[in-house]
Amino acid sequence: MRTWREGSEAFMLRSWIKSRDAAGTHVFARWTLSAIAILVTATYCVSAALLFHVARQEDIRSERRTELQLRANIAVEEEQLMRALASLLANGILYHNLHPTLNLEWAYERGVLGPRLHHLLGMDWVYVISAQNSVVYELRQGRLQDPDDGSHLPTGLDALLADARRTGVHGLFWIGGRPALVGAQPITPPPNAADPTPAGPTSILVFGRLLENEVLSRIARRTDLPDLRLGAGGGAKLELASRAGDPVVLSWTSPAPGATVTRAVMPWLLACGGTLVLFTWLILARASASARQMEAASRVMQESRAALQLSEARFRDVAEAATDWIWETDAALRITYLSERYEALTGRSGAELMGQPLDTVLHSIEGPLESWTARAAERRVTPLSCRYLASDGTLRLCRVAAKAVRDADGHLIGFRGTASDITAEVEAHRKMEHLALYDPLTSLPNRTLFMEFLSGALSSIGDSQRLVAALRIGLANTRQITESYGLAAGDAVLAECALRLKQVITDSDLVARLGAEDFALVATAPGNVLAVKDLCARVQAALNAPIRLPEGDLIDLSCAIGVALAPNDCMEGELLLRSAEFALQHAQGEEPPGIAFFSADMTEQVQAKRTLEHDLRRTVGSEDFVVLYQPRFSAATQEPVAVEALVRWLHPGFGLLSPDRFIPLAEASGLIVPLGEWVLRRACATIAKWPDLVVSVNVSPVQFRQGEQLLETVRAALKDSGLPPERLELEITENVLLENTEKALDVLVGIKTLGVRLAMDDFGTGYSSLNYLRNFPFDRIKIDRRFVGDLEQSRDAQGIVEAIIGLGRALNLQVTAEGVETAGQFAWLRKAGCEELQGFHFARPMSEADLIALKPRTRAG
Repeated sequence: MRTWREGSEAFMLRSWIKSRDAAGTHVFARWTLSAIAILVTATYCVSAALLFHVARQEDIRSERRTELQLRANIAVEEEQLMRALASLLANGILYHNLHPTLNLEWAYERGVLGPRLHHLLGMDWVYVISAQNSVVYELRQGRLQDPDDGSHLPTGLDALLADARRTGVHGLFWIGGRPALVGAQPITPPPNAADPTPAGPTSILVFGRLLENEVLSRIARRTDLPDLRLGAGGGAKLELASRAGDPVVLSWTSPAPGATVTRAVMPWLLACGGTLVLFTWLILARASASARQMEAASRVMQESRAALQLSEARFRDVAEAATDWIWETDAALRITYLSERYEALTGRSGAELMGQPLDTVLHSIEGPLESWTARAAERRVTPLSCRYLASDGTLRLCRVAAKAVRDADGHLIGFRGTASDITAEVEAHRKMEHLALYDPLTSLPNRTLFMEFLSGALSSIGDSQRLVAALRIGLANTRQITESYGLAAGDAVLAECALRLKQVITDSDLVARLGAEDFALVATAPGNVLAVKDLCARVQAALNAPIRLPEGDLIDLSCAIGVALAPNDCMEGELLLRSAEFALQHAQGEEPPGIAFFSADMTEQVQAKRTLEHDLRRTVGSEDFVVLYQPRFSAATQEPVAVEALVRWLHPGFGLLSPDRFIPLAEASGLIVPLGEWVLRRACATIAKWPDLVVSVNVSPVQFRQGEQLLETVRAALKDSGLPPERLELEITENVLLENTEKALDVLVGIKTLGVRLAMDDFGTGYSSLNYLRNFPFDRIKIDRRFVGDLEQSRDAQGIVEAIIGLGRALNLQVTAEGVETAGQFAWLRKAGCEELQGFHFARPMSEADLIALKPRTRAG
């Protein structure tokens, strides 16, 4: 054991070191390759950015050189213009012919200032401006202009006159909206004149050359700008300041040598970049594949290490933490190893037991250990059941397994095995067997054990002809107790009933629980039928006695008993129990529930009852049901003031059925809830057509126990029909108040909150007390028909009715007498002060159509 554990730890340490190194290597490789890829990409991007930057700077320098060349060429043009002016003014001839009086023949005819200035020097304008600032000579495009035609100094040149007389002036001017190079010089006497200083203002000679066509073409050729043009077009531009007005803008397409170089280099740059990306991707893909392989290898290593750790932990958990413990012996069955779990379970040190015989710790209950280990040596051993002494001093059961241990030569050197505690398993199996045969709540036998016992009792009859009685016992109202007091109270009642039944029977009898409220009893030797009846009476007396709940409340139960006898009725267990069930159903139909012995006709009755229940379940709330209305009349006016809704069933096989035929079935099956809701909705919808009639609807105890659901049903019926709530009256029997007084009060208050009226039906037939009438919010009490039917014959009945009427008057409750069938009953009740009357003497239950005929004047609309 220790050697295996030390070896596993060494293997785990080596595996961990290798996996750590492998993981570190592939992580370093991945980071290195990523760094190289980022460095190469950054180098390429920086190189491309530098190339674009250098190209852009070269384009900027090229534009600046072009601007300098343009300015220089403009300056050259201006200089040529001024040299032409200076050459004409140098010898002073112009002064004598142009100032102060113009010699037109000399100036134009001789050609000094004639057309040759335009054709040879490209002068577009030649002006002579007199001392009075008027144009005395104008040559435009080589053609002489007549001053009498209104020749005048063009707009834009008037600003140069003052400066021109002082020093001369040249520059760019806007002339008539067109840019031009203009030079102006004063016409002065020659330097060798007797008086070189003119007296007064001098005339001015003005040359003008348009900055268009020939001039631009000449500049474009000198600057190698073939598309040089005026105006701000696309491309580069140069703004030249004018002496007056807006600047003159020249534009051209920049040669952009940098962009040209970039366009030439770009394909190669992209090709290099693509190649670089491709090679980088290939390198990274290969490196990533290698890294993934390394990572997979590392993950496999780590998984192997985790699996090894899990295996060791599992072994440790099994060996030390579970209920199993491990033992080893030599060939003579002397203990050589006990796991630590043994000491935890038994409190005995394994070290103290080394060398002791194995049977000192394991006590076989299936034979000697030596025989069992001998079979283990022959590889045909099966688990052995043993006992061992636990730390708490109790003997516990365990299942022992063993395997022979042999050396390399195959010689037996000992045994190794496990001991698994199975005490809990054996106990659980025992409990499962008990649960399979006994009811967990009452600890009574269940149906399986009951049928086995019944079959044995029947088989033992033989030819003795002795009686065997099978009793089916049904409790009447345990479900209501559970709903009223809770599940714990219901369970306590069932347990108490089981205890009482066991006290009634003899040792040879058996009582069992077959269902929620259903018990069964087998009497194996009652003697005769009278003894069976006596047994039934004792059972009924035991179960009908009051039961005190854990909370202290006393409740009353009732039960019905069905009896079947063998061999009189049958000799087969299932059939005998079923016959007792038929008898039980017959007994439950009695009022109060009683005792019934099976007879052959009960089978047909039960079958008919089941057929009726099946039909009821299928047709509830359909058109097979009708609602009839029996009016209630005012005793004073004999006018109908209210109606009671009564449901009838038009059964296709049995005809019109009264409520006592199907209401008990509906209550027992729970179908009374949907049926009662249907009746309530139909009655509200019908009576809503009359403006003054009140409708009274009976509420079953099963419906009443629904609580909040009943309130929702009433609320929905009123809303859907539009019937005012004060015209709806719910009739409730007084027995429902006995089940759970507090809950009943909550439901009644909820109904009153809706505005609905409440009536206590069949008053005087149950357990009503004055406190109920005081504390519960009733509006009306109804005198049961049994008292009304005896009024003319019984003074006791008269006294009871008078007391009820007086009680109603004292408590401010309206009183209605039902079942009034004779004129004498009517007269007596009216004289006694009963307010409302109902019965065949006035009207039978009728359909809606008959109700219309009875009260035509009150129908709405």
